[in-house]
Amino acid sequence: MSSAVPDKNRIEQAKRDGHPTVPLMISVQPGRDEEVERALVALGAAVEARDPRIGYLRAEMPVDKVEDAYQITGVSKVDVDEPLSNRLPEP
Repeated sequence: MSSAVPDKNRIEQAKRDGHPTVPLMISVQPGRDEEVERALVALGAAVEARDPRIGYLRAEMPVDKVEDAYQITGVSKVDVDEPLSNRLPEP
C-alpha cells in the first residue's frame, strides 16, 4: 500500500487478524454519492448508510480493496470507521 493511505496500519492489522472487511466512512463530493456508491459496490463493498445532505457513505469494504476506494472519482476522504477489535494493543 502507498503511504497515501492514512489508515494503512489498521488495514494491515485487519488483514493479519483475518477480517474479511473493514468499515469505512467515506466523504463524497457534492452530488456524487450515487456514482461513488456504484463504484464501491463494484469493488465488493456493502454500502450500509448514505447521507447526500452531508456527503458521506458508510460501507463494509473488502480489506484487500480498501486502497481502491481512495481512487474513486468523487471521493474526498476515506477513514476506517471504528476499532476492528476490542483487544488491548500488545506491547
